[in-house]
Amino acid sequence: MKAGYAKRDITPPVGLRLGGYAHRFSRPSQSVHDPLMVSVLHIESYGGDVLLIHCDVLGVYKSFADNIKRLIQEKVGIGSNRIFLTTTHTHSGPETITPMWPNTFPYSSKEEKAFKQWEDFFRESIIEAAAEACENSTPASIRLGETQVPGLTYNRAYKNNVVDERMPFILIRNKDFNILLTNYCCHPVCNTDLGVSADYPGELYAEMLRNGFEVFFTTGSAGDIDPVEKGRGFISRMGLSMRHALLNAMGNTVELTREGMNVQNRIVRLKLRDPPPLEEARRRFQAQYELCKSRLDNQECITSLLYADEEYEVAKEGKKSVETMIQTLTLGGEVVFISIPGELFVEFGLKIREEANSIGYKSVLVSTYSEDYIGYIPDKAAFEKVTYEARLARWSRVTPEAGDQVFQTVLDCVISSRKSQ
Repeated sequence: MKAGYAKRDITPPVGLRLGGYAHRFSRPSQSVHDPLMVSVLHIESYGGDVLLIHCDVLGVYKSFADNIKRLIQEKVGIGSNRIFLTTTHTHSGPETITPMWPNTFPYSSKEEKAFKQWEDFFRESIIEAAAEACENSTPASIRLGETQVPGLTYNRAYKNNVVDERMPFILIRNKDFNILLTNYCCHPVCNTDLGVSADYPGELYAEMLRNGFEVFFTTGSAGDIDPVEKGRGFISRMGLSMRHALLNAMGNTVELTREGMNVQNRIVRLKLRDPPPLEEARRRFQAQYELCKSRLDNQECITSLLYADEEYEVAKEGKKSVETMIQTLTLGGEVVFISIPGELFVEFGLKIREEANSIGYKSVLVSTYSEDYIGYIPDKAAFEKVTYEARLARWSRVTPEAGDQVFQTVLDCVISSRKSQ
């Protein structure tokens, strides 16, 4: 087996808007707390080779991911269907998806130009890192491990203590790097100010690098999982807790002795909920805007205006369904890496892990915000309760049936991989 690794700094210039938080009112970033990174992992084994791409951004849409994969295929020869692209979903990076308040605070032409320049740089950085990772590929060993990092998260939708505190990891060593591919189930939303930040994953990178490890981080099924606290101090606590747990678990890893890999891809079409009629949504937004434009210090007014803005935007899109991608990668018949294009609820992530374990996979990494962004994928109870994650907006479009459809598609991939080995 061979592996290669490369990374690039993709930190945007101060002045770009940050995505993920409505309370910022689309104000530009004012500082940089820590860098945003792209990292690429190349793995070659019996059965071919793959590229895994990690990005410290809020997310990417399928059109962006497909274009990146096509360009990488042209450059290094690895098929686009064997390239995985995942994002951490940090809420302190540029608005790569769902730009907030698009009708209330539209982008100026200057802002659009600045974002486009950074996005081009972001794209080129991924392609450069992919080529370098392939060039750096040398014989490697792989060891599997898992630890737990308790007390950091809670279930914000149900307040019922259903969380996933496990932290599976894959330790890949070649002559140049110790690469830790790991996964944790928590929204990266600790940083709430106007500073650029990779959030708690960034703290983990820094902590582990001081101990000789590069980290390829993926966010688990955190659709309804938040940190128990926010702020820069809690970011440090999370990074330290994860470092401590990972280093303590290093002595309990198991070597992956079997070679071979299998990649499964599935295109899935999901129905979307109907928005209000376009003219009705436009009138509602305009009325709410006139009522609230001078009252943005009023929480009730802010919330009403935000959702009027969102419903208007959803109505303008007019989409009835979305076609997206689910992918799985298995290694040596023991590892399965599952790539899901939205904000999957932890309840589904736990079910996926249980099913994968039951058919023989020892290490299961559910990587969300990957290949595409289709918004939240809640369970049916969230729609009945009308939680934030199930309220109509560009980040909440799918129907109550979507979660089960995604789960069954993942299960089909995992079972198909098992049969092929």
